[in-house]
Amino acid sequence: MTPGWANASRARSGSCVFAVLFACPLAVAAQQSAPIAHGTVRLVAQESTLEAGREAWVGVLFDLDQGWHIYWVNPGDAGEPPTIQWTLPPGFQAGSIRWPTPVRLKTGPLIDYGYEGRTLLPVPIQVPSGYKADGRVTLAADVRYFVCREVCIPVRVQLTQTIPSGADRTDAAATRELFRKAREASPRPMPETWKVHATQANDRIVLVVQSGTAESEALFFPIDRDQIDNAAPQVITPMKGDGVRITLRRSAAAGKPISVLKGVVVLGRDRAFEIAAPLSGRP
Repeated sequence: MTPGWANASRARSGSCVFAVLFACPLAVAAQQSAPIAHGTVRLVAQESTLEAGREAWVGVLFDLDQGWHIYWVNPGDAGEPPTIQWTLPPGFQAGSIRWPTPVRLKTGPLIDYGYEGRTLLPVPIQVPSGYKADGRVTLAADVRYFVCREVCIPVRVQLTQTIPSGADRTDAAATRELFRKAREASPRPMPETWKVHATQANDRIVLVVQSGTAESEALFFPIDRDQIDNAAPQVITPMKGDGVRITLRRSAAAGKPISVLKGVVVLGRDRAFEIAAPLSGRP
């Protein structure tokens, strides 16, 4: 078990209200799909063929039982995000997980960030320029994560995906739709016309998003841990036709000064954007 997993048993804000079961991580033999504690997980590929020198998309697809969740890249007050260790053919390279926009998950006094139900974590795979499409390629992923409700269970699964997979057209179309929905659910880069900045004073941080339009709803997800108090209410103040102010509470666990507030801001429904707001003032 990695040190990161051991640290997941602590809550970074308030007291931990759930136990983590560390008996022995569930290990599953390498396969495309695996039953897991409280759900299933499998490795899926967007396309049934690979092209030399091009990027291909592969993802870990979770189907979790009702009420259970996994974590975002910043898990919030407790937990750890999923990690993927790839074993790929020579010349293939895996990129980073493209994290979908999370939701807030309340457990007692804690607020976590993560996903429930069906969630696809897409990863770009760079195909080498010398690749020749004259055989089958097997991609293998060692996936470690926590699945949580009132308790958290550490899970380790080893998954494989072979391309071409031999899936029928119906399966292939359904898989491509999964990746399309994952792209729609992922935050987009902030438009170049927008302006963002933040100020801090005492335990308050005010994030200003100038989008050029009236915004009545907003929610901020910090990319870095221990910057804001995740459980504190986010106070939303519309700015007359030019965006919104989001008042946050600085985390008591924040160590070094924050120079840039990075994260995802969600404005209304399905409008999520990556931001990096310079932060001025003194804590």
